[in-house]
Amino acid sequence: MEIEKQELTANAHPFKVTAYWLDQISDFETAVDYPLIIICPGGGFTYHSGREESPIALRFVAEGMHAIVLNYQLITPTETVYPWALQQVAATIAWAQKHAVSHHIDTQRIILAGFSAGGHVTATFNSIATNPELAAKYGLDGYASSFAATILGYPVIDLTAGFPTTDTYRNQVTPDQTLWAAQKTATAAAKPTFVWQTVTDELVPAYNSMAYVKALMKVQVSTEYHLFGAGIHGLALANHVTEKPHKPKYVNAQAAQWTTLVLHWLQEQNLLAK
Repeated sequence: MEIEKQELTANAHPFKVTAYWLDQISDFETAVDYPLIIICPGGGFTYHSGREESPIALRFVAEGMHAIVLNYQLITPTETVYPWALQQVAATIAWAQKHAVSHHIDTQRIILAGFSAGGHVTATFNSIATNPELAAKYGLDGYASSFAATILGYPVIDLTAGFPTTDTYRNQVTPDQTLWAAQKTATAAAKPTFVWQTVTDELVPAYNSMAYVKALMKVQVSTEYHLFGAGIHGLALANHVTEKPHKPKYVNAQAAQWTTLVLHWLQEQNLLAK
């Protein structure tokens, strides 16, 4: 496996990506083009959680997927998250597509994954990038950035549904209220989506994910939803790998099943070999 770190730029806004490229297996008779997962970690729009970066990426690498961790635009004293984060997702997909031959990427099997605040970026991109009018409005139409599906873990969906807690914080994410609630911009063109969350999430209420799933179902977008009965926010892999030291609440045997469930879902979507 090759690990590549790059600084990319979208609309004069630099950002960093870390790519985990699978090697070709020497005793295969023909080359294999692998699917790619692009991961947007959480962090409340103020930082990128390391627990949702390499541990998540390597879990999917182990299942035969390339992975890219995308460090999208955060809140700064002078910048909001949007629209720059959307353009950075598009630029990351375009960068991967540009290197599809050299890294053996199957460009028909590019999946976006987002956790917590990164889930908001991913869900919003799914709504905006698949709507030609909105894609043009937010500067996405200049990118070759097609993708096949999204995966959301305990996502922020609606900025008025529990997190953030103030209008000041929401406006730091973006003053553009069109981008506050991903469920309100979802259309039938949105890509198939897998969502998981816990009922007892203390930071991002479960009705975020429920509202998004309901919106996708209404427009008949293929959706799979798993709402686990208990668990804190930010479980990541929910096992010992992403357990914070001496904090067993970050291990949750039920919620840890999400990785097995999502792999089966990807196979059902013909995005991962069976």
